[in-house]
Amino acid sequence: MTSCRRGDARERPVASESAAAAADTADPVRAPLPEAALLDSGAVALPPEQRQALVRKDSLWRTALRIHYRAIVFDGHADTPTRMAEEGYDIGPRHAPAEAHLDLPRMKESGLDAVFFSIYVPSYLGEGRRATTHARHLIRETKRQLQQYSRRAAFATTAEEVRRLTREGKRAVLLGLEGGHALAASEDTLRAFREMGVRYVTLTHIGTHSWADAAGDVARHGGLAEKGEQLVRAMNDAGVLADLSHVSDSTYYDALRVSEAPVILSHSSVRALTPNERNATDEMLRALSENGGLAMINFYDRYVQQAGGGPAALEDVLDHIAHAAEVAGVEHVGLGSDFDGVPRLPKGLGDVTRLPWITHGLLKRGYSKKDVYKMLGGNALRVLAKADSVAAGRKPAARRRTRSR
Repeated sequence: MTSCRRGDARERPVASESAAAAADTADPVRAPLPEAALLDSGAVALPPEQRQALVRKDSLWRTALRIHYRAIVFDGHADTPTRMAEEGYDIGPRHAPAEAHLDLPRMKESGLDAVFFSIYVPSYLGEGRRATTHARHLIRETKRQLQQYSRRAAFATTAEEVRRLTREGKRAVLLGLEGGHALAASEDTLRAFREMGVRYVTLTHIGTHSWADAAGDVARHGGLAEKGEQLVRAMNDAGVLADLSHVSDSTYYDALRVSEAPVILSHSSVRALTPNERNATDEMLRALSENGGLAMINFYDRYVQQAGGGPAALEDVLDHIAHAAEVAGVEHVGLGSDFDGVPRLPKGLGDVTRLPWITHGLLKRGYSKKDVYKMLGGNALRVLAKADSVAAGRKPAARRRTRSR
């Protein structure tokens, strides 16, 4: 989530190693039908008249739709739980784009198979009970609604569960904790959140706290404090991905140095195109690639608008994806929309139903089918599985560290 929400100016069980390895190497596709049969199968959820109009306008759309609805499309960051818990937002019925960016009917139409719902904890709550309680409240409400709509969506924690749910035609919802201050600098609290299903922790939001410096805030530690390094290692032990969106550059490099598992940027774009401390430099992207991590490109217009280019548009998002792919490699790029957490989206990308236009745009730029599959969701499945694999390998050492305390 950015420092302002829509309409609000305020800041606001582990898989086995063998299973993780199998998920890591499996094709990032969901539909059992061959691509050639998809358009006539009902698997493409766009309204038929819209689909036909697109294909008439540009024949590349036929290929784009086949690929998009066969892929497992995975979004790294949506702030919908805040609206669910604080505003009574219901993800079951369809809503207008002006009201919200995402709901279950539009997820199906868009081909979005899996999403990390952000458990956003405002920095003003500080560290301790208020922040932790707030996070638990959002998790409870998310799970309550998923249970209510269990025929259409379900909670997931592993790459294999995502694959299974997409085979069943359900949306997969995973949890990411946005704001490491909610851990209260406690490894026990981290493990408790992992037991609730949290699979990544954004080390900071907009505020520096007791163990990590945030982008745009005062630097108290010069990056990660010693306790922060311990917590990143504990995340590796627990199979929790370290999310480096929102952190200072020094914190970013400290986390990369410490983490054995891949790290992610769940919702960040490219600083070379849009100079902003929330975006990643080319050097940061190269370091992420060496770590095996994943940069999931943010759609917020402020983070993708290019100097002299006018208001942000879909092409700007595609430019950011292409630049990250050129610098880090296509294996290290994904999508991190920040849906329902930003006040404005680029022209042509007004809500989740516009995701097929990203697939079309990538194909138009010459990316192969294989590379598009990776960037749409295959890379996200890979890092999730790798985090489980690393955790499985670290368990004996983690038990020894726990006993020594």
